[in-house]
Amino acid sequence: MQVDDTFFSHPDKTYNEHINNIADSFDEKNHKVVTHYHDLGKLSDKFQAYISLKKNLNEDNKGFEKRRNKLKTTHTLESAYLYFCNEDEKNNVFLANFFAILKHHTSLSDIQKDMNVYLSVIDKNINDERLKSIEAISHKSDIQFNDDIGEFMDYFEDLYEENFYQTTQNFFLFKKRYSRLILADKFEAIFNKSYINIDYLKTNNVDEYIQEIHDIIATKPINSFRNRAKKVIFENYKNNKNSNIYLIKAPTGVGKTFIALELALQIAKDRGDKRRIITAIPFTSIIDQTHKEYETILGKDKVLKYHHLTKYKENKDEDEQEQFSQKVFLTDIWHEHFIVTTFNQLLYTFFSNHNRDNVRLETLRDSVIIVDEIQNIPRVLISSVVKVFELFAKEYNIHFIIMSATMPSFENLLNNSVLLSEDWFYNKKENRYKLHFKPKINNFETLVEEINNKSKSVLCVLNTIDKAKTLFQDIEGKEREEKFLLTTHQIPLHRQEIIDEIKKALACGKKIKLISTQLIEAGVDLDFDVGYREFAPFGSIIQMAGRVNREGKKGISDIFVFDFLEVSTKKEVNRLPYRSIDLQEEDTIKWLKTPLEEIEILENLETYFKKIKEETSNVNLLEPMQKLEFQSLKQLLDENFMPNQPWKVSLFVEQSENQFNNYIQERTSILNNPKYDVFEAMNRVKNLEKDLGLYTITVNNKLIDKLMSNYNVDEKFGRFILTNNCDAYTKYKGFNPEYTELEEAFEL
Repeated sequence: MQVDDTFFSHPDKTYNEHINNIADSFDEKNHKVVTHYHDLGKLSDKFQAYISLKKNLNEDNKGFEKRRNKLKTTHTLESAYLYFCNEDEKNNVFLANFFAILKHHTSLSDIQKDMNVYLSVIDKNINDERLKSIEAISHKSDIQFNDDIGEFMDYFEDLYEENFYQTTQNFFLFKKRYSRLILADKFEAIFNKSYINIDYLKTNNVDEYIQEIHDIIATKPINSFRNRAKKVIFENYKNNKNSNIYLIKAPTGVGKTFIALELALQIAKDRGDKRRIITAIPFTSIIDQTHKEYETILGKDKVLKYHHLTKYKENKDEDEQEQFSQKVFLTDIWHEHFIVTTFNQLLYTFFSNHNRDNVRLETLRDSVIIVDEIQNIPRVLISSVVKVFELFAKEYNIHFIIMSATMPSFENLLNNSVLLSEDWFYNKKENRYKLHFKPKINNFETLVEEINNKSKSVLCVLNTIDKAKTLFQDIEGKEREEKFLLTTHQIPLHRQEIIDEIKKALACGKKIKLISTQLIEAGVDLDFDVGYREFAPFGSIIQMAGRVNREGKKGISDIFVFDFLEVSTKKEVNRLPYRSIDLQEEDTIKWLKTPLEEIEILENLETYFKKIKEETSNVNLLEPMQKLEFQSLKQLLDENFMPNQPWKVSLFVEQSENQFNNYIQERTSILNNPKYDVFEAMNRVKNLEKDLGLYTITVNNKLIDKLMSNYNVDEKFGRFILTNNCDAYTKYKGFNPEYTELEEAFEL
């Protein structure tokens, strides 16, 4: 449906140009239907006045936006209503189209609940004035109009009672229609053209990447175990190419990072229909290492690193104002062949109802997704998550590579998965370490003596920040040279700098001591001579063991597990940071009473995961998917993946004078810059905010109260600001111990 070229969708952009470009983004009938209806409401006189308003001479941005907002109006309900009037066959496809039109500027909600809301407020939302506007739009676009609101209400009232549309298949239909529309709509608004996906990975490029992996491995010392394990993995893959979910369960030291990337490249080559290889990692703190390794293989600037601290690269010349907005958007939709991201970014792309997450859903199509260290997904969710992976694999042509050194056994949950690794990866592997349970270590004095007596590099992991700082104070050694501390009471910038310092020290053969909380257990590539671990779930103990004798060049190293230590008689301080189901304390201590060598771990690991699976109540994510409860699905994920902790607050720790105020000034300067429209300005502010995360930690609100009694602590933009002159915090210790004891044991 073409309309007069005097109508506009955006400032200085004709309505027809915008609609035609969006429609051409996907060669699909219903996408084009949704496209041609979704902005019809913009043809109203009110919207055209709003979008065509010009800035007065010498008028600043703030004044212009204030004047413009007085004219601001809606258009999605009008557009959806006109679609209703013009569609005869009102089936599940109609519903998916209708809600994509209605919700393309907001988030998908629970469809059943939405219907109830519309029925209760419909008379208020579509009144006589609005009906006249909709009728006028219908004349401008030459489409049918029906002013019988009763017919509209009757349809949704009947639908509300029938629920025939509630199926998992319709979940994918709704998500597809919605995500394609918002992706094409935003892309067109920024680039003034149709969305075009990136090309499929080319065979000749894939061959070059695979050869680069082989060349890098050839420069390293020959490791017969790694070579044998890799050969088996690829042989099993070649014999099972019809699968789309591959599992790799292998101990640290096998070289899973390189193996998984090469396998993903091989899948892309064999299939010929893959555009992206996406690697998801549990924590932002370990993304940098994987990103660097990928860049050595794939080339600099060919790997997108994406998480909440991702900065957007600017062209210093900035010859065009729109360049920055374009780069922001391309980053947000993962418009690259290779992406390294976090679990939360990946899971939100699958499960979120928010516009900002669904805009990149379509980019998951035709991809290979590597999920590393999957055991870090909460166990109440993991069964549902892997089942959803299986559904998306089929619907979106995704191949998954799921791997871990301590992976729960869920092969039986998946109909088409293949385990590429074999048990001998554990029991035929060279012994790098053995685990001991050492009951005599039952207090700090004994542990300090043990560590001080070691003339080797030592890693000791404790369950709480308070315990880690207590031990760090008491052990011998010069700070920053002979002993280091790592906890989440150090800002992310300092943690990464300290890890780099530790790597250099270990590479030089220094016998340093590192005292840490659990943050060291996944993906941090360090190699100590001996390890100590406060009692924890068996999987966590094994993960920590992967930081000891990592390369297997030190004979058999010792890792000593000891019982829980107490630092205070206060009950709240001594609470355990793990659930009793996860601990399986009786069995684990029994296994470790006789030293357990690395090659003997697998059988115990399988027993451990079997027991906790039997005792776990799983959260069912499939049920809200089937019911099309998009908002409830997101809430269910949040509650169990990143639960709200109302006692936790964000604290910005300044590292230079007036650091946060300088940020505010720069933010204000951007928002008031006449060169930037509101969208450009917000994109630049969004990029500026990435720096804040490097200096921000999450702490107990009790700690804030105590800081406020001694130091200048401001509260701005939803976070607390600790000024630079505060001696309660230092890079190498974090907060002084008197503040640490206010934290609960669950703060890792």
